[in-house]
Amino acid sequence: MPMRPTLRLLAATLLCAGSTFAAGAADLARLQGAWQLQSGESVDGDGARVDYASRGLAGTKVLADGRFAFTTTSNGAFWAGGSGTYEGDGSRYVETPLMASYPLENGGRYEFRYTLEGDVWTLERWEGGRRVEREVWKRLP
Repeated sequence: MPMRPTLRLLAATLLCAGSTFAAGAADLARLQGAWQLQSGESVDGDGARVDYASRGLAGTKVLADGRFAFTTTSNGAFWAGGSGTYEGDGSRYVETPLMASYPLENGGRYEFRYTLEGDVWTLERWEGGRRVEREVWKRLP
């Protein structure tokens, strides 16, 4: 018995949705591992850009199986840390901290645009059309 057009469309839609989900999961799998902060900048409470180097920031982030954890120091002393879950796709990375040493903003959900070129992972967070954070990470061996 031939498949009706409505069922054919439904089957095609589900197949495409499953492929998109699988592609997103595969893209995120490339991010798993340990990362070292190379550079960054953010916008402070007054709206001024602050270069991470001016604060002596260094950091390590580890991603595995949908979980992340990071620690950041400032001039060798603890500055911030957090852990939680992450999700996304080939261009979007979203962190949801479950524990953090700082007050959570945006309902505790941080969405970034990202690129991954070789072992360099660049994250950018935007609010209201303005970039408020940019970080460059390098994969650790």
